[in-house]
Amino acid sequence: MGTDKQRRIVDPKNHIASVVKAIEVLECFKRGGPERSLTQVVDQTGYTRTTVYRLLGTLELAGWVERTDRGSYRLTLQVFELATTVLAGFDLRTVASHVMSELATAFDEHVYLLVPDGTRAVCIDLIESSQPIRVMVLTVGRSLPMYLGGAPVALLAEMEKMLLPRLLKEGPMTTPAGNEIPETELRQTLAETRDRGYAISSGDVTQGVVALGACIKDRRGQPVAAMSIGGLSTDISHERLDTIASALMDGADAVSRKLGYVGD
Repeated sequence: MGTDKQRRIVDPKNHIASVVKAIEVLECFKRGGPERSLTQVVDQTGYTRTTVYRLLGTLELAGWVERTDRGSYRLTLQVFELATTVLAGFDLRTVASHVMSELATAFDEHVYLLVPDGTRAVCIDLIESSQPIRVMVLTVGRSLPMYLGGAPVALLAEMEKMLLPRLLKEGPMTTPAGNEIPETELRQTLAETRDRGYAISSGDVTQGVVALGACIKDRRGQPVAAMSIGGLSTDISHERLDTIASALMDGADAVSRKLGYVGD
């Protein structure tokens, strides 16, 4: 009986079985909802009713669960406070660094990490390609308006309702080459970005350079950053684009989940 975790082969001298059982009881709330009855916990863990009753009583005494008026059990804010402490220990750059390194190794293109700053997106980390031709406009500390580039557009697509009105009030949206981007064109680009799951920037920042961007979300589902892969259009060809885009979205999703995002 019990869960898969309980059935793992462990050294009995180096673990306390009752602690493992208590953790399994707590994990019932993760899978089953904010409140669980004694019977529901018994069914999920496979332990006897007496064992579960004692475990819940001990967790209640320790302040991790509490009884409701209906006689069921629910987690207390003490659990939330512990989770908040863990999440606060995650630094975005640290969390993203491993994924960025994997992308840079896999494709040998520039990999960027940007965060929103008003109506601009600021580069906070960068891994350079080993290729001799430098295509970078962005370096750490520099920024782009939200309507230009792979990562900024990926962010804007998720924050359109809040940020696009501000961008429109700031004046014409122009590329470095001086070309104005019409509002209707930008709105269509943002809609396509949301449908695809990633943004494509082709020559709008630098002629001959392509960048893809995918959004990173926090535990509340809010966009907090975006990762981008950029390089010469001859290197990020149509044949490679789908492969790079898929890896980039997987990478952004992996970072999001490390930040606590659980998906739609």
